[in-house]
This record gives sequence, C-alpha cells and structure tokens, in this order.
Amino acid sequence: MAQSCSKCNALCCQYFCFEIDSPDDYDDYEDIRWYLCHHDVSVHVDEDGDWYIQIANRCNKLDKNNRCSIYEDRPLICRNYSGENCELTGSDYGYVEEFTSPEQLDDYARRTLGQEKYERDMIKFRAKAGGVTKKAMQEHLMKVGLLPRKPHNKPGNKKK
Repeated sequence: MAQSCSKCNALCCQYFCFEIDSPDDYDDYEDIRWYLCHHDVSVHVDEDGDWYIQIANRCNKLDKNNRCSIYEDRPLICRNYSGENCELTGSDYGYVEEFTSPEQLDDYARRTLGQEKYERDMIKFRAKAGGVTKKAMQEHLMKVGLLPRKPHNKPGNKKK
C-alpha cells in the first residue's frame, strides 16, 4: 500500500469510471441523458475530448475503516492503480466538461448540435420511439414545455 493511502478515506474505492462513446447526434445524447437520470452518476469530458461515465458506488470490500478487506487478493485493476497519481496526491484530472444532471447535458447538446438541429432531431427520434407522427410529437413537446411555442401568424394579421 502506498504511504499516501494511509492518509486517505479510499477515494479511489468510492466510484468507478469508464470511457463511453462520444456523442455524435441527438440519439447518442439521449443515451447519456438516461445515464444522468440515475442516482450518483456523472459524465465528464477530459482534455483529450474523451467521454467518461462515473458511478459513485463504494466498493463492498472496504472495511469500516475504509481499508481493503481483500488487499492481498484484490483485483488487478486495483493492483495496477497508482497511489502516486490519485485524487489525494495527484493533480486535477482536467475535465473540460462535467455533467451531473440531464439538464446540463441538454444545454450542452443544444449548443453543440445547434438549437434547430437539436429540436428537429428531438421530434424525429421521440416520434419514432413513441410510434406517433412528427407533428403530434412536436405538439406534445410544445405542450409540456420542451419546445418553445411557435407564434402562429395568420394572413392579414400584422405584428405590432
């Protein structure tokens, strides 16, 4: 065990994190939005543009003092982890973006894809998944406040 581990509350054993595919379209963002609807899940983008999901879930092999109860037989991923570059002793991991809620991701997706494309794809993908027409889905999304209501200009009516 690294000397720094004796000063730590097992920060590295309180979550797990792994790389996920970078989103390319609305459908990809919807998958990540689903992750963020779960308790103790976050998603971040590192300095290289790689996307990761992080799940806060304490290792069940930690004892009441936050020490590994199976240290001599711990998994290889634990054996290969360096206590010299951890949350306690290492530098900032350098997230470019971090999302802890679906709303944060939606805002990012709208900026990244563009508002118009985001809304068009939202209608298309949700209509397909719901088995309804795009028009019906658009009306529903406006009704529930996920899309802005479009002003209806009738011929002959002038805006003041």
